[in-house]
Amino acid sequence: MDYGTIIFLAIFALVAGRFVYGRLKYGSWSGAFLKGSITRTVGEVDLRGGVGTQKLTVQLMSSSDNGEEFVGLVIVAKAALAASMQPYKLSKTQARELAGYLNQAAQ
Repeated sequence: MDYGTIIFLAIFALVAGRFVYGRLKYGSWSGAFLKGSITRTVGEVDLRGGVGTQKLTVQLMSSSDNGEEFVGLVIVAKAALAASMQPYKLSKTQARELAGYLNQAAQ
């Protein structure tokens, strides 16, 4: 093996190891990406999409660093041969503000 291949495999192993470590530390992929443990799942909403399914999940999470609670929004899109997850981390103040905007828009 040449040095380029070894360097590529080492970088790949470091990146993959970071994701696996986060998954094991926080107990879920959402927790790994948002750096917190899921306290409880508040609810899920099915979103209308083209092909496949999309789901918005609202989770109450706590940070392991300082114990501070925050709200995690995770949009998961699944199709036949693909899947994507987009996590968002909101403080409780931001979550209340977003809830107010959604409430105004729905009236």
